[in-house]
Amino acid sequence: MKYRKMTAALLSLGLFGTLFTSAPNSPALAAEEVLFSELTDTPFQNGDPFKGVDVSSVISLENSGVIFRNRQGEEQDIFQTLAEAGVNTIRVRIWNHPYNSNTKACYGGGICDADVAEQIAKRCAKAGLKMLLDFHYSDFWADPGKQTAPKEWQNLSVDQKAAAIYQYTKDVLQKIDATGADIAMVQVGNETTTGMCGVMLEKYQWSAEGWNELAKLFNAGAKAVREYRKDTLVVLHFTNPEKASNMNYIAKMLSESHVDYDVFATSYYPYWHGTLSNLTNVLSSVSAAYHKKVMVAETSWLRTMENGDGFANTISSREAMGDYVSYEVSPQGQSAFLHDLFQAVAAVPEGMGIGVFYWEPAWLPVGSNYNQNQMLWEQYGAGWATQSAAEFDKDAGKYYGGSSVDNESLFSWEGVPLDSLYVFSTVHGTASGRNEYGTNLLENGGFEANGGWSDRPFGWELHPTADAHFDVRAEDVRTGAYALHWYSEKAFQNSTARTTVTVKEDGVYECALYLQGDETMQYLLSARTSGGESVNISGNGSGWANWQKPTLDIFARQGETIILELSVYGKDGSYGSADDCTIRLKKEKKTEGDINADGRADMQDAGLLMHYLLTGSQLSDSQAVQADMNQDRKLNGLDLSILLGKLNKKP
Repeated sequence: MKYRKMTAALLSLGLFGTLFTSAPNSPALAAEEVLFSELTDTPFQNGDPFKGVDVSSVISLENSGVIFRNRQGEEQDIFQTLAEAGVNTIRVRIWNHPYNSNTKACYGGGICDADVAEQIAKRCAKAGLKMLLDFHYSDFWADPGKQTAPKEWQNLSVDQKAAAIYQYTKDVLQKIDATGADIAMVQVGNETTTGMCGVMLEKYQWSAEGWNELAKLFNAGAKAVREYRKDTLVVLHFTNPEKASNMNYIAKMLSESHVDYDVFATSYYPYWHGTLSNLTNVLSSVSAAYHKKVMVAETSWLRTMENGDGFANTISSREAMGDYVSYEVSPQGQSAFLHDLFQAVAAVPEGMGIGVFYWEPAWLPVGSNYNQNQMLWEQYGAGWATQSAAEFDKDAGKYYGGSSVDNESLFSWEGVPLDSLYVFSTVHGTASGRNEYGTNLLENGGFEANGGWSDRPFGWELHPTADAHFDVRAEDVRTGAYALHWYSEKAFQNSTARTTVTVKEDGVYECALYLQGDETMQYLLSARTSGGESVNISGNGSGWANWQKPTLDIFARQGETIILELSVYGKDGSYGSADDCTIRLKKEKKTEGDINADGRADMQDAGLLMHYLLTGSQLSDSQAVQADMNQDRKLNGLDLSILLGKLNKKP
């Protein structure tokens, strides 16, 4: 913003006190491990977060005779109950063919094939619940200890598996879409820390070759999702956030092997996976380094040590809890834990923490008599595994039985929701319809929309002057599968890419992109508004894959348009690419006159304004916005007079 300096005549307003400097920004909120936190509301920056539960076993449970009820104890559809409790998204696992090859008997675990997912989807659509489809690309449980390819795919090459994953994902998405359910997210693989669908990183000694093979599988699933709907998020899911270096390594290798995804998700079970403050730090590190959304895809906590169905539980004693316990074993302890977990994810900077999913809160006992239960588990598959599962997983077949998490449910064993389920109703997004801080206002900032090479990318105007190419393609990307790329055998100048947004409120907006290219490549990044403001920054490339982030701040008023334009120039053989472009509201609205951003307008702010007027010292755009008391886009003695008058009226 451009401001006129004060004239000599206005200095007669007077001098006072000591001149103050701007206070540093406050540190980001850090999560803390506490027992029975005060259950305040949890706000997420970028609209409503995903408040999810995984109830994949529910159809098998109901077929076994389990009845779900409302808070008054009356029989009610569980999906309606979940929606009333504040849940907005249902996660459902999908196995290819969880049935014995010879007997056709089910493997158990909820019999979670595409047909069961379809039944759940119909009920989600009726209850207004979104869905997260969790593809295991296996016939039964997939986790870091086992990533077995489906029986029909086990003799396929990696490329053939990729083709099978693409087609299977595409087919299931069409099947679920036909129900009318809102597929908000798709998880490509489950807990894929060690590999997926039989491609195990250990076999490749964790080399780049292994990651490139695994990337083929990830990208095959992602491709099917991108073709299905551009705003459905692609999720990758890993484990063990207590090992920060491992998580950062995984994120790094995903980037280097050019895996296309939107959300980096982790399991977080507090008795295994470290402190909440560490979780926030790990997710923040991954998000900041690779500009990915982050979330917790699985979690749970105990409400009792008792066993409801006679089958051993995962955690049945204090000794089995590990070193990170800080909550009471009770519904109140569950409430406190869930509250703090949502707070920890919400604390990830720039609104990149997007939600939490509770794993199987409704996996209840099918009865209290073990022998009768065993018959139900075998018939309807409502237990952890059946004897028939030994064909595919000898361990599951050996330890077949019932629910191992009935003591971590958010329902009583009679099917009545506990108070801990209603923590979801205390979690919400900040005011909708506003340009919340952290939200990227560009719909296609990463050039991923519609996929494929294009000289007419969605949301952008390209004006090339290069003799070779200036378009979107799968070359030299920073994240995702595509980037704006250029190359010319001959010298060129002024090839431009332009995009625009209309802002919904006054504020300072940060305009930025990532850019790399050879050292002869020059760039000019400019931003201007329909109100007449303009800023720019220029520079040179610094070599292949050496990404720079030129950044501009510009003030815009409600209803004005921001035009962001990148122009590139180069000599013979020059090349480069741009990716991950953003326009964000940089500062939330503050107290009028709060120039130093400490939450109040006082004499320190008046001192800052006087110092500027006397010396011509620099104010940032956000400080200038707060100092412009009469909003005439000029800083002069009148603003100081208004501020002093406001302060004098305070009691």
